[in-house]
Amino acid sequence: MSLLMKSTPILVFLLALVNCVAADYYYVGPTVGGIIGLIILILDIIAAVEILRSGKPLVEKLLWILFIIFCPIIGLIVYIFFGRPRSGGL
Repeated sequence: MSLLMKSTPILVFLLALVNCVAADYYYVGPTVGGIIGLIILILDIIAAVEILRSGKPLVEKLLWILFIIFCPIIGLIVYIFFGRPRSGGL
């Protein structure tokens, strides 16, 4: 019993160290979230450039760009379905 009591702090420290290393090694949440955020940012910039090059009135361009800036995911989806000019092939 005495040996167990003396080695308990060492065991707790080792388990905590293993837990921290494992958490740092296997936790990829920020990396995946950062990549998805970067993809959304690139798609928003492409949509904004497409809006600026379109023949829409200035006020409509401004409203679409503001909508995409303040609601990046929803704004991009709404713009793709409702804001882009329709092609004749569909």
